[in-house]
Amino acid sequence: MDQREMEWNAEVTKIQHTNYVRNSRAITVAWFVFSACYTILNIVAFIQPFWFGDTKESPGVGYFGLYEICERVQGSDYKCTGDFLDFNTIQNEYFQASSFLVGGASLLFIFSIICMLLFLFLKPRIVLKLCGILQLIAALFMAVGCIIYPNAFDDDNVRRICGQDATAYNMDKCRIRWAYILAIVLIFDALILAVLAFVLAARQAIMFPEFKKLKEAPMRYIHDWQDQ
Repeated sequence: MDQREMEWNAEVTKIQHTNYVRNSRAITVAWFVFSACYTILNIVAFIQPFWFGDTKESPGVGYFGLYEICERVQGSDYKCTGDFLDFNTIQNEYFQASSFLVGGASLLFIFSIICMLLFLFLKPRIVLKLCGILQLIAALFMAVGCIIYPNAFDDDNVRRICGQDATAYNMDKCRIRWAYILAIVLIFDALILAVLAFVLAARQAIMFPEFKKLKEAPMRYIHDWQDQ
C-alpha cells in the first residue's frame, strides 16, 4: 500500500466520521424536539378536564378530568371544582393517584429536557442515559395512572352525571373523551423516546471508538512505511 492510497483511506475515514457525527447530532436534535413536544402534550392532557363526560343518554351534564369536575348548573354555565394543589378538593383517592402519576410524568419529562443542559459538562452518552431513565419512569407513571383512573368511576359525582349503574371501569352512560385517549397514546410515545435515548447513548459509546480506530489505523501504516 503506497502513501497516496493510505492518505486517501485516511481522508475517507475522516469523511465517514464527520458524516456519522453530523447524523448522530441531527437524530439527537430530533429526539430533543419530540421530547419537548411530548412534554407540552402531556401537560395539556394533565390540565384538561375532558377525560370522560356526558352523552345524550346520561342523566346529568358535565365532564371530568384528572382532578377537576365540571358540571352544568344553570343554563349553559359550567361550574368546575377540584384543584391539583389541594388534594382535599379532588373527588376520591383514585382521581388523586392518577393526578399524581400523570403530573409526575410531566415533571419527569420537564426534568429530562432540563438535563440536556448537562451536554455542556458531561459526555453525551451519560446525559442520554439519564434522560432515557427519566422518560422510561415517566412512561411507567403514565401507564399506571391511565390504568387505575377508571377505578374512580365508582363515585357519587360520577353517578349523578353518568347514571346510577356507574362503577369501577364502567362509566354507564358517559363516554371517554379526547384527553384520556391522548394520555394513552402518550404512554407509547414516552416508551419510544426512552428507547431512542438509550439507542443514541449506546451508539455514542460504541461507534465513536470504532471510528477513532479506523481514523488512526491509516496513520499507523504511514508511519510504519516511513520507518522502513
